[in-house]
Amino acid sequence: IANYGSPNVHNCSLQVVRNASANPLKYLMKYFDVEATEAALADVEFLGEQISRLEEAIRNLELRKTDMKVAIDPPEFVLKHFEHELIGELGIELPKVAVPYPEYTFEYVSAGGNSSQHATIVLNTPTIDALIERLSARIKFKKSAAGQRALMTAGLRNFIKKRDGHECQICALSIADEPNLLLEVDHIVPVSKGGLSTESNLQTLCWRCNRSKADKIL
Repeated sequence: IANYGSPNVHNCSLQVVRNASANPLKYLMKYFDVEATEAALADVEFLGEQISRLEEAIRNLELRKTDMKVAIDPPEFVLKHFEHELIGELGIELPKVAVPYPEYTFEYVSAGGNSSQHATIVLNTPTIDALIERLSARIKFKKSAAGQRALMTAGLRNFIKKRDGHECQICALSIADEPNLLLEVDHIVPVSKGGLSTESNLQTLCWRCNRSKADKIL
């Protein structure tokens, strides 16, 4: 997500540009593949540290320039009319340095190319801090019981049943044996005990075995 100084452009509809302007972090994550994972969070935190160091270095340069002028204490007339020449003579002219904040742009161009609109998200310190906060909240939610249950989508349930051949992993009864068999997707390690909604922790059970397992856990 870094790419210092290099704009990343997503060509999109006018509505997406408007939505990105209204909710920049949401659309940054959605269209530039910033996932709520610990790895992504670490990358954003590292970027924030680098940006902060650059900002601090620039502030230090400006302070150095100011301190040197204060130490010399030239007359106001000289500062007003000959500041540039004075700084050049004293050798304290500092190059203009700007932080190369990463930029992410949503751009709409009309079919004829006659008009365009864009929304640009600049990853400066306030934006990075807000992104870190959002990622942290989502990761925390994903690890919670409510978050794990929310991940149990219909698509994931269907995938697990298909993977298991539509067969109960305890009693081996399948829909081939009993066409109206009610199959359920079960957490091997229960969510209440820290189990995750991952493929390796999910199994297909018939409703009888699932209830029996629940009774044993209780």
